[in-house]
Amino acid sequence: MIITIASFKGGVGKTTSAIHLCQYFATRKPKRRVVLADGDPNRTVIDWAESSPFDLPFAVADASGELPEYEILVVDTPARTEPNELADLIESSTLLLIPSKVDIFDVRATLALADTLRPYPNRYRILLTGLPPRGKRLLNAALELFNEKELQVFKSGIQHFTVYRDAAYEGIPVGRYSEAGKRAMQDYEEIGSQILKGWKDG
Repeated sequence: MIITIASFKGGVGKTTSAIHLCQYFATRKPKRRVVLADGDPNRTVIDWAESSPFDLPFAVADASGELPEYEILVVDTPARTEPNELADLIESSTLLLIPSKVDIFDVRATLALADTLRPYPNRYRILLTGLPPRGKRLLNAALELFNEKELQVFKSGIQHFTVYRDAAYEGIPVGRYSEAGKRAMQDYEEIGSQILKGWKDG
């Protein structure tokens, strides 16, 4: 399985999503070979992994080099993917995952991709990030807009917790950082579970 994570605006949780989905896939089945390929010229994931005191359960590699054998490959793409690259990313992936915050400007940027995404309903999913920990008003408003454009969205999303920032400074996946981190990680566990069960079924 190849999961490519692409964003069309900065600060939507692309790299955070890549790291924590890999963490879930690798710990859900410890012998599963999971590789995170860093395709960002800034080497964000590679630098984070090299400075981490934590023994990661997944491999991190440069996407431009030779990759280790894998059962699940997660590709972290460069920031702000160009919309004209979208079809190629879909064709080369089992699943294209597009993080989007629920802020209206982020939602509209993703809505602009509707014509390109619509022919591939089983090959991509939009992941809503930065959700307020309490209340579903913004989530429901974003889901309504995406549904109007017939875009495929995970029905749950990733809540905004400051513990992600704190854990990143320490170089530790959030679920291994603290009790608050374990609660935050539950959002990615839910998304990872949906992917493994078959996101095509909703």
